Amino acid sequence: MTNIIDDKAIDKIKYDALDFDSYVHVLAESILEESSPPNIAIYGKYGSGKTSLVKLLINKIHLAPKQKNIINIFYDAWKFEHNNTDSLINLLSTLEKSIQLNKINFKEDVILNIFDYVKYIKIAISKIDNQKNEEKNSDNTSLLEIYELLKKLEDLLVEENFLLIFYIDNLDKCNSANCMKILESMNLIFDLKGFSFVITSDKKLLKDKLINSSIKDFEGYLDKTIQLPFYIPSFSGKMNDLLQNIYLRTNSNTELEKEIKDVLFSISSFNKLTPRLIIKLINRIKVCSKIYIKLNPNTQLSYENILSLFAISCTLEELFNGFHNVLIQSDTIAKYIIKIMQTELFYKDEFITNINILNDNKKLLIDLLENNFHILKMIFSTEAGKYWLENKAYRISTYEFLKSNNDIMEDMQINSLPVYKTDFMENIIPVKEKEIDPKKFISIPNSEYEISKYVVTNKWYEEFILSDGYNNTKYWIDLPSQIWLINNKITTLDEKYEKMIEKESIYYRKKFNKELKKEDFNKALQPIVYITYYEALAFCRYLTDIDEKYEYMIPSKRQWEYFANSGDKTRIYPWGNNWDNNYCNNASNQLNKTTEIGMFPQGDSKFGVSDMVGNVWVWTSTLDNNDYNYLKGGSWNFSDPSYFKISNSQMNFYNNPSYQHYDIGFLCIRKEKK
Repeated sequence: MTNIIDDKAIDKIKYDALDFDSYVHVLAESILEESSPPNIAIYGKYGSGKTSLVKLLINKIHLAPKQKNIINIFYDAWKFEHNNTDSLINLLSTLEKSIQLNKINFKEDVILNIFDYVKYIKIAISKIDNQKNEEKNSDNTSLLEIYELLKKLEDLLVEENFLLIFYIDNLDKCNSANCMKILESMNLIFDLKGFSFVITSDKKLLKDKLINSSIKDFEGYLDKTIQLPFYIPSFSGKMNDLLQNIYLRTNSNTELEKEIKDVLFSISSFNKLTPRLIIKLINRIKVCSKIYIKLNPNTQLSYENILSLFAISCTLEELFNGFHNVLIQSDTIAKYIIKIMQTELFYKDEFITNINILNDNKKLLIDLLENNFHILKMIFSTEAGKYWLENKAYRISTYEFLKSNNDIMEDMQINSLPVYKTDFMENIIPVKEKEIDPKKFISIPNSEYEISKYVVTNKWYEEFILSDGYNNTKYWIDLPSQIWLINNKITTLDEKYEKMIEKESIYYRKKFNKELKKEDFNKALQPIVYITYYEALAFCRYLTDIDEKYEYMIPSKRQWEYFANSGDKTRIYPWGNNWDNNYCNNASNQLNKTTEIGMFPQGDSKFGVSDMVGNVWVWTSTLDNNDYNYLKGGSWNFSDPSYFKISNSQMNFYNNPSYQHYDIGFLCIRKEKK
């Protein structure tokens, strides 16, 4: 077992071995105890733990006794990198979700007022953006409207003693233009009372981006925006703490192999040391060693020797790539390195006199040895380092392996490598069973029908299964469904998802590079999926059978569209005419699974129906010319906005009524029995 270590940000103090708790304590105090909290910048190198520090800070502030009503808003700037929406609108949209998330903690009327102001400000900004797109001059009235709304929001926050804290992460990963837009959006509201900002960035990268955006006085610009800069201290000399921090989060009793640990301790004074770099090295050494053994089953080398070779090769390649390439095949240089490791100093003149290599390589080696002699001495003083230097054939073998197997490493999809992962799950609105009625129906104006507010859930559908619904012939009255039923009866919900795993795992793994798991789909309030039209129809007949008042059915395509557009045929999406990927569960959010019902209230239709688009496709009773049923609404598995349009004559979707997939579910409508 390789025991790959993930590189996710930590959010619990119990995983902290880097003194982050001390930093967080002071930063939290500076926010909570000041009448006008400062805007804070957390500066650190890539992989130094900026996101972890922010998440620990959020938790600290959330749990601390407070004089103010505080709402924490986590905003991942990189997430919106390719979003064409105005940066301030993106910030405000994230604020809207955070308000929804926290609404039960505060007075309902105050929260609703804050929510309304945010909504009106977004509308006013959109008005200006539309004028720009239509090449009209921005209306001063609109600008004045935004200013007045912001001032009214400020008055409300002060009066009700609210503080909205924005945590803007990954600013340095954005391109120069977007980075500048976010800072300008901050500047528009940062001097208002009731707001505070915490940003994270590599300061050097941030400086380069602002200079590219024509900001000449970088320090002066930041001084106006940031009142409290905080620099994450260097990790140089803290290898023991770093390793403790890394292994705390694994919940594993596995010890790090001595061969790897010794090499890592040898670079503990390296000035560019970060938690991410160490995780990357550990994972790479382990994976390369395992693959090497698989490819060379008859090798005479022990596992410990292989670990030693890759520990040195991976470390040198990562830290001193040029040195690694020159040193790898030269016995002369290797012997010279062995010799000078016995000394305390590097003598440049001696090296020039005794080593006969190309001038470019000689210059490279001299520069590296002059500037990094101490660290290289420490690396090659380890048992692994000595073994590597003394064995040219093995040295070359591991080098060639690393050089030719980069594609293998990419296929491994190691979590520690810097691959972007969405923070979207932190922004959706969680629900509890007691807070939601999954069987709720909504009356439709000027219609005899009511529609289920939510798609049918696992828990609700399970009632049908446990009532022996698959064996009751009165629910399966047409011949095609009876034929389908012969080989597809189930007695538990678990059986359905076992079948899904069996049939869909290979395709899912190829598409998402991860395993298809039941627990990602089978929670009580998640939509039932892998459902045929026959099953959806049988469920409606079951409900009709046990309900004396109502008859239940699957909506037609036209009915679904009417319920989705709320009677307005010009409406493109249930919430309005502008696409927002945060208003429903879709592929751009990278969840790769269904979400529980009620998590996207901002995407409800005007009739109040949830998940009309996104999360799962739903069956309709309308047939195409081939007697296939139309499907509506799009799902978590799609990202193009076209799939989520209420009515799109150019993109109609339908399938065989016996078709099953992990993103197809259904909802019901009902009317009174006559």
